[in-house]
Amino acid sequence: MLLKQSSSSLMRSAPTDFTRGTSIASLAASLAARFAAPASGTGRPQTPSGVAADFPLLADETFAVALESAQQAVFVLMDGLGEQLLAMHAPGGVLSHFRWRSLDSVFPSSTAPALSSLSAAAPPAMHGNPAWLMWAERLGEIIQTLPMDVPGDPTRSVEAQDVWEWVPWMVRSAAPAFSVLPIQIADTVFSRHAYAGSTIIGYHSLDEVCDQVEALLDEANGPASVFVYLPHFDTVSHLAGCASEKARAMVHRLDAWFGQLVERVRQRDVLVFATADHGFIDIAAADQLRLNDHPALAACLERPLSGEPRVPFCHVREAAREGFAGTVAAELGDTFTVHTARGLLEAGWFGRGDALSGRLGTHILVPRKPVTLVEVVGDGTSMHFVGMHGGPSEAEMRVPLIAAWRGNRLK
Repeated sequence: MLLKQSSSSLMRSAPTDFTRGTSIASLAASLAARFAAPASGTGRPQTPSGVAADFPLLADETFAVALESAQQAVFVLMDGLGEQLLAMHAPGGVLSHFRWRSLDSVFPSSTAPALSSLSAAAPPAMHGNPAWLMWAERLGEIIQTLPMDVPGDPTRSVEAQDVWEWVPWMVRSAAPAFSVLPIQIADTVFSRHAYAGSTIIGYHSLDEVCDQVEALLDEANGPASVFVYLPHFDTVSHLAGCASEKARAMVHRLDAWFGQLVERVRQRDVLVFATADHGFIDIAAADQLRLNDHPALAACLERPLSGEPRVPFCHVREAAREGFAGTVAAELGDTFTVHTARGLLEAGWFGRGDALSGRLGTHILVPRKPVTLVEVVGDGTSMHFVGMHGGPSEAEMRVPLIAAWRGNRLK
């Protein structure tokens, strides 16, 4: 099991210290600082609220010099390919050869808050997207933040302006910006908001993407940024497990693809860099818990669970709050620690900001073991994923930064 976590140290500090400049949000802030126009009267891009940003850039002088010096940048997001998984599946591959350093994901370590952080160049507390499932006060509903709909009723779409206030950094880009996305999500509500300011290009197959990237760099014919989103490893890992042979084969496919991309732009003044939004762990079926099997716990809640299966957000009835931690322990043993949402916000687990006010429920369950907790609705069936993420373990939180400038490793 890919899990390195100490429950005692976990409770003392946030899994990511956003002030250190080591997070994927700081990586995005560096990209924004390189290409986005500054706020009026400042030398820095704007925050989602439109004021001058003080969120730290990536604390890495070598990478900063390369990013500032290169005429163009290609940013590849390999969904789910965490640091430990890269080392496990392809220790001698191209990606490992170009691996520069480790970065920290956001918390929860999940695609929805991570993609929003990369778009806003800010942590979740500033952009307001905490998880896959979120209570939207204005709508009076729990929504799915990437499909932008209501669970159990996909016909009820949610508009971006109803829930998001963050401004994608690409809206302020002083150079052409492009986003290369799977065709299935290229024209969704979330994508139109998160990648606003860029030209969005959809692809049907991984085999198309290198050609598309080269064509976009040619089209720009000068300073430009290209963002490429590759969900392939995440999809395989959810279904087959992150330690599976299918997952290993996908890493090798992505490894070969990255090598091809680096070679094809070797003669250009392009910095190609890649990271992941989160890592993964595999979870046994017996450890994928259902709220439906714990009626005493369910009775404490006034709304369905939100957040992530690894990090459930609980909307606890006022009368049940004082004894809630005891109820969780009685029902679920030592699988989760119980925190107030306010406590984790104040401790900086989501970064600093007030955009998550009212969106986290009253209490948050943080996993101490490889477990999940879900609430089954509708017909009572639920999809079983082998690989999961969202928690604060090293395997889920640490992701690699991989970089090549003019075909060479950073030095």
